[in-house]
Amino acid sequence: MMQPLLLLLAAYATAANAIDPINYFDATSLTSDEKEGYVSWLASSSSSADYPMHAFLPTANAEDGAAIFWSLHPEEKLVKFAIAVRATGWAGLGISQAGGMIGSDIVLFQSSNPDEVVDSYVVEEYDVPWVDDCPDWNLINATMTDDGWMIVEVSRFLDTNDSQDWPIVNDKELWSAPTRLIAAWGDSPSAMYHGQSNARGSVRLHAEPSFSSESAALGDVLEEQSNGLYFDVREDNHQIPARETQYHDVCKTFEELNIDQTGGITMIGVVPIISEETRQHIHHFTAYLQPNCDSPFPRSMIYIWAPGDEGWAMPEHVGFPLFHSENAQAIQLEIHYDNPTLIEGMVDSSGVRLYYSNEEREEKAAILELGDAFVGLAGQNINAGLTRYQFTCPGECSANVGSGSVTILNEYLHMHQNGVRMTNEVIRNDEVVRASSVDVYDFEQQGGFHVPQQPYEVLPGDGFRTTCYYRDGDKFGLDSDEEMCIAFVMYYPAKEFAGNPWMCPYGIGALERIGCEQELEFSDVASDDNLGRSFGTSNECAVDSLLPAPTQSPVTAAPTTSARPSVVIEPCVVCPDGSTADIDYVIPDSGGATCSIALAYIEATMDENTDSCTQVKEVESVCCPTLAANPCPFCSSGLTSTASSEVPGADGATCGDLVENANYLEEDSETCGFYELAEPFCCPTGDAVTPCPFCPDGITLDEDFVIPGAPNGETCGDLVEIARTSDGNGEICPQVQAAEIICCPSVEEVTTPPTTESLETPTVKPTSKSSPSPTASPELVTTGLVVTPCPFCPDGITLDEDFVIPGAPNGETCGDLVEIARTSDGNGEICPQVQAAEIICCPSVEEVTTPPTTESLETPTVKPTSKSTPSPTASPELVATGLVDPSAGATLHGVRNIVTLALLSIFYVLV
Repeated sequence: MMQPLLLLLAAYATAANAIDPINYFDATSLTSDEKEGYVSWLASSSSSADYPMHAFLPTANAEDGAAIFWSLHPEEKLVKFAIAVRATGWAGLGISQAGGMIGSDIVLFQSSNPDEVVDSYVVEEYDVPWVDDCPDWNLINATMTDDGWMIVEVSRFLDTNDSQDWPIVNDKELWSAPTRLIAAWGDSPSAMYHGQSNARGSVRLHAEPSFSSESAALGDVLEEQSNGLYFDVREDNHQIPARETQYHDVCKTFEELNIDQTGGITMIGVVPIISEETRQHIHHFTAYLQPNCDSPFPRSMIYIWAPGDEGWAMPEHVGFPLFHSENAQAIQLEIHYDNPTLIEGMVDSSGVRLYYSNEEREEKAAILELGDAFVGLAGQNINAGLTRYQFTCPGECSANVGSGSVTILNEYLHMHQNGVRMTNEVIRNDEVVRASSVDVYDFEQQGGFHVPQQPYEVLPGDGFRTTCYYRDGDKFGLDSDEEMCIAFVMYYPAKEFAGNPWMCPYGIGALERIGCEQELEFSDVASDDNLGRSFGTSNECAVDSLLPAPTQSPVTAAPTTSARPSVVIEPCVVCPDGSTADIDYVIPDSGGATCSIALAYIEATMDENTDSCTQVKEVESVCCPTLAANPCPFCSSGLTSTASSEVPGADGATCGDLVENANYLEEDSETCGFYELAEPFCCPTGDAVTPCPFCPDGITLDEDFVIPGAPNGETCGDLVEIARTSDGNGEICPQVQAAEIICCPSVEEVTTPPTTESLETPTVKPTSKSSPSPTASPELVTTGLVVTPCPFCPDGITLDEDFVIPGAPNGETCGDLVEIARTSDGNGEICPQVQAAEIICCPSVEEVTTPPTTESLETPTVKPTSKSTPSPTASPELVATGLVDPSAGATLHGVRNIVTLALLSIFYVLV
């Protein structure tokens, strides 16, 4: 059935000269039949004429992703995209300045409104995107297949002249910045929080042929141009110390590299080598050419890497000369490691691969460092709020390095975590003639922002102005939590002054030494409106559309108050009188959303008469709780323990917290019933008149053994205390007694009760599964298949199949019981005995998302609530104490999970 489709695709893959798009989802566990909808679309709709270019954007775990297809139409000044994802609800595709969600231009398709797309954008908030004032994206077609595929085709002008869109610039050349795409998708009818279903990647939209990734393009081109000549300068299993910041040098001399060439070589490109295990701890690194490993000066920079950079290849007539003089006989790599949590034992082997040619090139390249290149501001504090630091390199500096213009190939703008915007301008005759900028700086995505641009010319006498904006910075310095402001400008031909590379430093007395020094201006910035950003600002729809009328409804909101992406008929109102929670209070399990964000999003995107609205109204118990009409009578006679006493099994919740929260609980609510379980700790009245008979002969497991599936990690020892103070005829007693099969199993053969530590090596070794021991319990010996098998764990076991049942006479495992049940009569005597172990092998608690194994039983899968003191307005339903039966636990946490899933839409992170 699939074979004809595969044959039809052969020509398409060959034409694209890239990875066959039919293989893009090979990392997933999809079968051929499950890929049929995608493959059919490739064969029927995606010819080399329609979409000759394509790439795959993988998810963070590389187990899924988005297939992106595109074509350029220069005559019409158009670009067409198609995104193919495994989804049934919605899909989004974005063009991002830095590579993440913030600062991105996004088009959204939602199955709830399949006849239109939403043109939207995000500036600096990880929040719901704003609707663009001018709808520039056009929906071409949307395909939703029966087997769960969504393929959305859209088009747009290359440059819309819209400040809420990013222009698509020529990114063909491998020394220029690639285009950074993001994608997200989901199964809800409208766009919501995507979880792991998001992807990102760098592509070259103008390149021919298409490559699957930026790194693939670089690798192929550099291998060809260098004839396979390269060398590496990298760490050799460097032990990263357990301290916040380390700068570590790796140096290689010409002799150590064993290069078979005299008189120097020419570097033509570079690719970073980053160890995946330590990637997040590599803040940035720089590479310098210098006399030797003991004498670092004079030196000249040849490469800088920061997160997001994938390397570059030089134009065919330009290169960096290496080892060509006595002052250039070694390459030093300076790596900045960042280890804020002081992790020990990390080993790194990162570095850089430099491709070279034995031939000289016509033009020699160099890097000019602008701004505070030598961190002359180190130690100076940065004011709270928004601040601006502006460095000016006067025109005399370019005049001093001789006649003749230079060509700027690219620019990298570098700050640290508190940077929010950065610019680098060329000043000629007191006027700005050229400006490069990153409007929404994001160090985590691109620590050295590679400016998308074409080469341009700088004349003698031109000056530079480098400006950095910070939000709540601390101080300047070399550490990760300190700030920098540096622009790295790659240019040719290389210039020198007094034997030093062309430079324009600040604060090192350079004026006397090299006749050039930067000037600094500092000021506070009143608000975000004064940052000078252009992206995201309101604008008139300046482009006369050459497209068919957009299928998108016009935006009716005023330009100064752009609308959110969905238009609702009757808003879903939650907390009609507003939130009573603290403004910074984060809703538990919401992905970081505060009540104020949640309420605004719900009202803007959800209709009143929908299931989603009903579900999210549970947030009222967190954001605007009301006193109960008949409050839960928890410890109604007052506490006999101190209010600050932590309730066992409640993970930090105190008796005082429960008394406060009980005021918001109705007496007949399930949660009120749960609170009764804590009364023996918070207001004990002595032993019950008729105590609950739990394990009357004592527990046979370790008292610290955690009950599998217990909602708050209760132990056998906890249950003994609960039973002692609970009425034998009350509702709690049967719930507690349900755990006797775990804490004190009544199997006579258990001569030495296993402890938590010994569960992996049971006292009684299991016999062979194929040949039961002659001394095995007769109830556990089965023969042959039966007509009505015993229904044991019908949905499958959730513990490891090799987990040994505590107290089993011959060390039977959960896997053994599955086989025994299969061959036992459902109406026989053996079946109830086997089924008694279901509470261990397949506990029916919904929140056990990762079944515990023998090794993990001491750390239960079900995590309790936060140990921090609950907010006074925290939802009582979200504070669980004491043991509950499996169904009650499922009800409590099931409600919480519904709220969590519905509210995750608030965070709405596309990437």
